[in-house]
Amino acid sequence: MSGYDLIVKSEHKGPCLPNEERDAVDCLAEYAVSTRFEDLPGEVVEHARHVFLDTLGVIMGGSIEPQASAMAHRLGRQDGGPCTIIGHDLQSSKLNAALVNGTAATWLDFDSGHRPPPGKPLLPAAHPPVHLVPAALAAAEAMGASGAEFLTALVVGYDVGARIGMASRLRAEIHPHGTYHNVSAASAAARLDGADAIQMKKTIALAVHLEIMPSFENAYQGRTVRNVYAGVGAAAGILAAQLAKTGFSPEHDALGSIYGGILSPWLDPERAVKRLGRQYEITQGFIKPFAACRFAHPAVEAAEKLIKKHPVDPDDIDAVEVMTFDWAASLNDQMPQTDLGAKFSVPWAVASMLVRGSAGADEFRSAALRDERLRAVAARIRVREDAHYSAMTPSKRPARVTVKTRHGEVYTEGVERSGGGPEAPLSKEMIQNKFRSLAEPVIGNEQSEAVIDKVDTLGDFADIRDLTRLLIPPVSLP
Repeated sequence: MSGYDLIVKSEHKGPCLPNEERDAVDCLAEYAVSTRFEDLPGEVVEHARHVFLDTLGVIMGGSIEPQASAMAHRLGRQDGGPCTIIGHDLQSSKLNAALVNGTAATWLDFDSGHRPPPGKPLLPAAHPPVHLVPAALAAAEAMGASGAEFLTALVVGYDVGARIGMASRLRAEIHPHGTYHNVSAASAAARLDGADAIQMKKTIALAVHLEIMPSFENAYQGRTVRNVYAGVGAAAGILAAQLAKTGFSPEHDALGSIYGGILSPWLDPERAVKRLGRQYEITQGFIKPFAACRFAHPAVEAAEKLIKKHPVDPDDIDAVEVMTFDWAASLNDQMPQTDLGAKFSVPWAVASMLVRGSAGADEFRSAALRDERLRAVAARIRVREDAHYSAMTPSKRPARVTVKTRHGEVYTEGVERSGGGPEAPLSKEMIQNKFRSLAEPVIGNEQSEAVIDKVDTLGDFADIRDLTRLLIPPVSLP
């Protein structure tokens, strides 16, 4: 069921509306502190569990990457604090756990995201969970929060940050990590810490001031500082909640100041609260089936359709043409030099599918970049913009892949949008299998299955620590 159809069927009061006495941030703050687990439709809770499980998987998968692992060992230690450094037998403070886990979550570029803001030109989708989950989990673990309270914090935190994003338009050169979903992280952390509406409003405003202005160019160049943006955002969320609690004060109308001129040229406060408490933005996100930039997904999915209908020997491929929309067409590096650069290369992502039949995490790791067969096919792929496709964005993001073989055959397949979003969601089984593929190399099969089971019943848990103890290398199970 689409999130647009999810209407609260309880006594919840519904949306707050701005007026002369209260602004959009008042409404978001009131919503964040007043929503109860019982207010949430079952479909929304299910979405929250899926997003949580998926994010745990990508954190684990990223945690074993060399730089992410080195960061974990620098900032965590055994008995080093109340919070788990996922994928390692290490603990740390809330702040450092959010930073490390948020960085690991970003590393594989396999993390889930939210729909882009409406309007033209098309902007990149933001990724709430890599900010939100590390911060909320650290806050919940430090206090032993219940599973129901944790899931509620995920839903309202996702909503608050996503609505700010949908009510504004980041400047195109700014990467969305470390921006408005710092507010998601802060709202969830403050909610778990028992903030009232006044304190929540301060938290939101302080989190807005702790945002960064990261360059998108780092992603194109494959520079790994990009992978820490969301970790910084998760930590900023923890910090904003603590600053509000200790009496720090933000600028009056921080939201209008930052999103009405600095990070974004305009802000529509009414859009931020439209159907608040009735339409849940966590239901409007996507879970990635491929470990690459979301803009590359339509072309990868078209290639997947093509090889299912027409199995092609990669050695017989003479040329490949990809026609797609403007943003995706700009991701045209045929020979990426780094793991991250490969994730922002349509030729590499499409070649991975054509050669290996997959575009998962392993296809973008360093070993894959040395695969001569894969490199040879990537070198034969040309990516071009189709202006008609660009005009169809953001509601559709099409791609068409044409393969020409050395024997003269020509095969073409296309898609209008990639899977994983509200229009074509991944099944529960697919989400769980993705989690297994990322978690089992880190915590083993038995523990991975235990985590899946616990997330599936998380709303019944009295203490989130019954789950977090399983997020490190193998422990003794009862």
